Amino acid sequence: MNSSKRTPAADLIRILAFFFVVSVHFLLNNGFYSQLMMGKRMLVMTIMRALFMNCVPLFLTLSGYLLCKKQLSGKYYSKLLKIILTYVLASFACMGYAMIAQRQLWPFKVIILKLLDFTGAPYSWYIEMYIGLFLLIPFLNILYNNIPSQKWKLCLVITFIVLTSLPSVVNEYNLHSLSWWKQPSSAIVANKIIPAWWVGFYPLTYYFIGCYLREYGLRIKRLLNLILLLGVTLLAGIYSWWRSYGSVFIWGAWSEYQSLFNMALTVLVFAFFINLNYERAPAKLNLFIQRLSELCLGAYLLSWIFDNKLYQILLERVPFVIYRLEYYIIIVPLVFVLSLLASFLLSKIQLCLEKLFSIAYRFIIKKTSD
Repeated sequence: MNSSKRTPAADLIRILAFFFVVSVHFLLNNGFYSQLMMGKRMLVMTIMRALFMNCVPLFLTLSGYLLCKKQLSGKYYSKLLKIILTYVLASFACMGYAMIAQRQLWPFKVIILKLLDFTGAPYSWYIEMYIGLFLLIPFLNILYNNIPSQKWKLCLVITFIVLTSLPSVVNEYNLHSLSWWKQPSSAIVANKIIPAWWVGFYPLTYYFIGCYLREYGLRIKRLLNLILLLGVTLLAGIYSWWRSYGSVFIWGAWSEYQSLFNMALTVLVFAFFINLNYERAPAKLNLFIQRLSELCLGAYLLSWIFDNKLYQILLERVPFVIYRLEYYIIIVPLVFVLSLLASFLLSKIQLCLEKLFSIAYRFIIKKTSD
C-alpha cells in the first residue's frame, strides 16, 4: 500500500475510536460494573462492552498505521509538544470544572502536581502511556522497516501477539476443579500455562499491527468482514458473560485491551475501513472528517466533564442499572458532540498559544544572535 497518501480511512477510524471511548465510559459511569451479571439487559451491555473496548487498541494501531515511516529527527519530536499542550489545556479545563461544579479547592502546588502525575484530566492515563510510545516510535520503525520481507514482518507481529495477547485466553482457567467450569465466577483461580510477563507491552503489538496493515493491508470481502466482526463481538461478549455470571463483572485478561478478542476485532475494524473506496467522496466531506478527527484527542480528555455532569442526572432519575441501557442512544451521542465542540474551542486557544510561543521563540533567537 502507498504509505504516503492520506485517506479518510484513518480519520474515520480515529473518530470511531473516540466514539467507542465515550461508549465504554457509558458502562463505566452507569453502574454496570457493580451490577450482578444476570438477565438479558446485562448480557446486551456485556456484548456492547466487548465491541467498545477496541477504543484504545484502535488508537494504538492507528499510530502504527500513520507513523510507520517516521524517522529520528528534531521535527518529529517537536510534535510531542503539541500533544502535551493539548493535555495541559484539557487538564486546566477539567480542573476548572471540578473547582467550580464540585467545589474542589486545590492550591497552586496541587494543580501543578496533578498536571505532572497525569490526574489533572481524569482520562489522561492514555497520554502518560502514549508519551513513552511516541518517544520509542523512531526506534520501533528502524526495527520494523529493516526486516527484509513480508514473511518476517508477519512473524514479528505474531511473536508480539503470542507474548502479549495469547495468555489472555490460555492462562485464565482453573485446571484443578471440574465444577469451576460450570460457574467460573465462583473462584478466581487460574493456572499459568505459557509465559505472561510481556502482556503489559501490548501497545507495541498494536503499533506493529498498524505498521503491517499500512504496508500490506488485509484484503477481505466486506460481507465476510462484517460477519466476522459480529461473530467475534458476540463470542467476546458471551465469553465475558460466562466468566462473570452470577457475580459482578470480573476483570480479566480476556476482557482487557491486550485480549486476543480485542486484537482480532481491531484488525477487522481496520480492514473494513481501509478496504472501502473513498475515490468518490467529496473533497469537502473528506476535509470535514479530517478536521473532526484532529479534535478527537482533546475531545477524549474533555469528555470527562460531560460524563461527570450527565451521568449524575441519569443516576438520580433512573435508579436501576438495567433500565439505564436505553439512555445510551441519548447520552453517548450528546457527550460525543459536546466533547468535540469543547475540543474545537480548546483548539482555537491552543492555536493562539502556539502562535505566541512561535513569536516569542523567534524574538529570543533574534536577540541572542544580534
